[in-house]
Amino acid sequence: MPGEQEREEDQAGRDVADAFDGEDVAAGRFRLHRAVGRWLARAARERPVAVLLDDLHWADAETLALLSGAADLPAGTALLLVGAYRPEDAEGRLGDTLAGLARRAPARIALRGLAEEAVAELVRAVGGPRVDAEVLAALAERTGGNPFYVRESARLLGSEGSLVALSEVPEGVRDVLRRRLGRLPEPVVSVLRLAAVAGRESDVEVLVGAADTGEDGVLGALEAGLLAGLLVEPELGRVRFAHALVRDLLLADLSRLRSSRMHGRIAVCLERLAPDDVSALAHHHVRAASSATAAKAVAYCLRAARLAESRFAHDVAAALLAEAVECFERVPAESGGDRDAERVELLGRLVRAQVRAGAVMAARTTRRTAIDRAVGAGRDDLLIAAFTAWTEPTPWQTRPYGVVDAPVVELLERLLARPGHEPAVRCLLLGAYAAELSDAKVASVREGAREALALAEGTGDPVLRAGALAALVKELDADLEWPERAALGGELERIGAVHELPGHQWYGMFIRSTASAAEGDVAGARRLVGRWTQFARSYRMPGPAAVGETVEATWAHVEGRFEEAERLYRQAAARMARQGSPHAEGILAVAIATLRASQGRLAEHLPRLRQVYAAFGPPAGDLLAVALAAAGEEREAREILDRAGPLRTDYFFEVFATFRAMTLVTLGERAGAEELYAALLPYRDAPPVSSGFTVAVRPVARTLGELAVLLGREDEAAGHFARAESIAERWHGPWGAA
Repeated sequence: MPGEQEREEDQAGRDVADAFDGEDVAAGRFRLHRAVGRWLARAARERPVAVLLDDLHWADAETLALLSGAADLPAGTALLLVGAYRPEDAEGRLGDTLAGLARRAPARIALRGLAEEAVAELVRAVGGPRVDAEVLAALAERTGGNPFYVRESARLLGSEGSLVALSEVPEGVRDVLRRRLGRLPEPVVSVLRLAAVAGRESDVEVLVGAADTGEDGVLGALEAGLLAGLLVEPELGRVRFAHALVRDLLLADLSRLRSSRMHGRIAVCLERLAPDDVSALAHHHVRAASSATAAKAVAYCLRAARLAESRFAHDVAAALLAEAVECFERVPAESGGDRDAERVELLGRLVRAQVRAGAVMAARTTRRTAIDRAVGAGRDDLLIAAFTAWTEPTPWQTRPYGVVDAPVVELLERLLARPGHEPAVRCLLLGAYAAELSDAKVASVREGAREALALAEGTGDPVLRAGALAALVKELDADLEWPERAALGGELERIGAVHELPGHQWYGMFIRSTASAAEGDVAGARRLVGRWTQFARSYRMPGPAAVGETVEATWAHVEGRFEEAERLYRQAAARMARQGSPHAEGILAVAIATLRASQGRLAEHLPRLRQVYAAFGPPAGDLLAVALAAAGEEREAREILDRAGPLRTDYFFEVFATFRAMTLVTLGERAGAEELYAALLPYRDAPPVSSGFTVAVRPVARTLGELAVLLGREDEAAGHFARAESIAERWHGPWGAA
């Protein structure tokens, strides 16, 4: 394990991390982005500023977030932002960033290959051989005018003599580079490989210290690389590869055994020459793959992760902590210490980093590993540590829809049955219990949420209180208990504003908007949606931003803009999937089904709903059954309906109950209609949107009217239809009169 100096440094870094952990992540990021924006604005007032960012397709999430923040500076700021990226890699986080920047109408310039004249000029500039126009035209065609490919091809042709036939030029730039490297002496290539292991750019002194040859040999090899155009000197004493492909090729031809030895030698040199470069030290110690240095790798990964967290680069921190967990298993057992506790602590840190980075499902998997380790060790203290590691709020349920992890629930119930927990610990355990059973409408969960709120109020900790409020809100029925939800949402918003907890402040506004919708205050709900959408955008909250896209899609559906709604739903689902939400595919399936129902096109959606049913099973039975009934497949519709089981009383209850009622009405099936009518009756005034504006569906009152007709209750049906027409008119919905 780490020596005394490393322990002291690690403790110092932990003190910084502990101070940071007390701060809300969204608030800290907001202040950082605001500070960077103000700094750029001040600089731009003195003279125009240009910021150039190359290789954006490799940027981490926080770099892209800072780019978006800089683009939001006031109009008239003398700031030019230029970013270069590969179009084929403009997906994921970069795709989201580009979509967000689109509203600023940036100039997009697609870089094409060089024309034949420019190819000839470049060949002459790098000292290539004299070639005729026909060969130049063929060279331009083969390279696509890619400047790097043209330059490397010209150098290859220069070294191999005049071009006899175009076929002598390799088809790809990698082949060109491989042939050029093959013409260099092996000692030169060996040093270049060491430089490749060191990184895209490296310090010459580090390479001299890490090489297995003398200083003259290293300098001579680097000079050969510079003369060959494979390296450049960005500043005195440093070398950089002229193109990432050069480094990639050198690494590709290097065995893992040799590269691990090189990483180890580089790490030793860095400890002497650059002891504060913890990110580089972590990188090289991890890849040295030695059990003798595994403890050092863990220590440096932890320090580098804390540095990344201080810069709000939580995806980078999560990657470093994952490497720390892997390296920890290589630390010799005889190193001493409480290995089980150290392991669970590492896993807990990884859980928090993954949640902060938006990787919710990865965090859940990591937490399960920590739970299994604690159970295997037979230690409840570690089990409590595993369950209480998840401290960050998330905008959606943290488990797959319709799935309850019974063993985890049993463990939580056992821990909660034990007396003597500190109030804060019991509060967090109750929160974890509520998260595992959220939307299940279990009495013990609601009681636990209320107990957690009372405990949190006793501690005086605003973060605990906000978390307990959020847990309780999720246990209340959005359409039947909206007054209490509205009150709790207002309190959550107040706590978030007073104590600078933007995530909870956003959730409070969100809850208030759903309460306004349940009350029938369409204009008020719309105003609050606009408010929290702008709030989430200002704080650059990825999860709430995805929720905002879903709400926008739902509102387009409500207003009858079906094509736009479908496009927005697909866009929101893609964003949710990238952020690690377990619900992206399921929500999209339900959303498209509701759209097809409103369009009267359920029958043509049948093939897709068969696929959905194959993926999700009985929980998606009502989606498939209603489409089968619409398509006239009555026998199969009845079979699917029989296997669907009782309706879940969760946030999709009204949606699935509506589809089940539509199936029964289409089939003329009265069995089950009475019970369904009774279950839906309390929701007769519900808005045509599901809890949380996830999807839109026709007013429940209309469904009640159709069920009443099926049951022979014509007088009741008339009242329901009149109410449905009023609700649809208030919401400007597409459902019209029954």
